[in-house]
Amino acid sequence: MSLDKEKVLTDLILESMREEVAEFVRTQDAITSATEYEDEVLALSHKFAVGLIQHSGVKLPKDRNAKKKS
Repeated sequence: MSLDKEKVLTDLILESMREEVAEFVRTQDAITSATEYEDEVLALSHKFAVGLIQHSGVKLPKDRNAKKKS
């Protein structure tokens, strides 16, 4: 992957998560429970992981349980 394409892709991924992170930062002071805080962080990290996979352009296998061809 070229350096320019890598930078554009990285910027796209980070920009797609910017609003979610900003919302978390705005609302984290209102969270009073450690469990709720952990749930919010996990939800945010899950959204980031999904976005990373969606924007990466990597073709994922259709079924990980399918028999491998020899």
